[in-house]
Amino acid sequence: MKKILVCITIQENSKRLIAKGASIAKELDGELHILHIRKGDTIFDTPKTSTLFEELFVYGSEMGGEVHFLCSQDIIETICTFIGNNKITNIILGSAPRTLQPSINIKEILQNNFENLEIIVIERKE
Repeated sequence: MKKILVCITIQENSKRLIAKGASIAKELDGELHILHIRKGDTIFDTPKTSTLFEELFVYGSEMGGEVHFLCSQDIIETICTFIGNNKITNIILGSAPRTLQPSINIKEILQNNFENLEIIVIERKE
């Protein structure tokens, strides 16, 4: 069975990633997993965060996904562990903002660790 993972951040823009993941899960007759990893010890650091958390949880559930919210100091390691533990076959990531030049290329790390993982990077809307 195909298992699709959508990695999101707590922002409104994540809904388009969830919608894309839901579309792919439906097309492949697979399971949809939605994952947010918050760096640190809690996801509820601001009042706005809890509102967006609830909104994305509801939206992801309505789209047929199982929503996972985790806290970790090492986000990439946690994503890799989640992929391995849940036998994820496809992953959807949003591209980093143009103003940020990430020092770590998550797509490259995933390709090096999971040779059969299909990786889709969705460009940001301007």
